[in-house]
Amino acid sequence: MDFARAQKEALGCTKCALRRSRTQVVFGDGPLNARLFAVAEAPGFNEDREGRPFQGASGMLFDRLLESIGLDRGEVYLTTLVKCLPPGSPPRGPKPAELGSCREYLMSQVSAVDPKVILALGETASRLLTGRKEALAKIRGRAIPLDGRYVVPVFSLRKALYTPADRDLLVSDFSRLPELLDAERPATYETHNVLTVPESGREPVQPGLW
Repeated sequence: MDFARAQKEALGCTKCALRRSRTQVVFGDGPLNARLFAVAEAPGFNEDREGRPFQGASGMLFDRLLESIGLDRGEVYLTTLVKCLPPGSPPRGPKPAELGSCREYLMSQVSAVDPKVILALGETASRLLTGRKEALAKIRGRAIPLDGRYVVPVFSLRKALYTPADRDLLVSDFSRLPELLDAERPATYETHNVLTVPESGREPVQPGLW
């Protein structure tokens, strides 16, 4: 599915139960030639109200993190695994069937943008986008080569907002992004030199979302 068709279909999507909890679909935002592609789990209340990803306090934190590495959000493509607000206060995480319903939309976004680096924010995004089963705390900050791109799992913005130690780690992980953005696209499936991991302790990378 190409990008234009995916966006049109998503904006009127009724494939899963999230259609009942949303105010509007939050498809994505940013340039289609972005080198950096950021994926969070799901829209929150602010995103659902504004119709754009990465709003509210989380969005402000994200903007500050980008500023710390010399970028602004106008240079980054922003989206979420699912495009509609889950129910609950706070909203619950998306269910597997809901993630599956939006999978094709996310694949079309990645294909259209063709970024060099994909930032996977949070546990669910990390597992879906890397195909790895380890807890996020164990693999955060690594650049995992997949399909000619680096996928970098990091803590979610929401988690970082309420946990100063996690926020410090998120700042550290962001500081490594300029090196990846300036690097050549990966030609192998080996872990990039971001965290020091003994070769014997590495597990084979499994196929990810795409």
